[in-house]
Amino acid sequence: MENPSPNKPVVSGVEFDEASFRRKLGSAIKLLLIFCSMYFFAALIATRDLKAIGGVEILGMPLALYTGMLVFVVGVVVTRMCLNLDRKD
Repeated sequence: MENPSPNKPVVSGVEFDEASFRRKLGSAIKLLLIFCSMYFFAALIATRDLKAIGGVEILGMPLALYTGMLVFVVGVVVTRMCLNLDRKD
């Protein structure tokens, strides 16, 4: 099978779209940074050194517990957004 264009590699009749790949990669990296920052914030306020901040009570529960639960929510949202980016091919 001949390659129709020297700049765009073809594998099994499918062309590689570099612009789309770069856009998806940039979006995935941004979403990863959002998740990582939320995760590290939650982990940081759960430490002994920041016990006073993590122990602030909101509606009877400590802030560290809320941020820990928020990590799961952010993880699900980020995963869903990444899957939606992949589906838009």
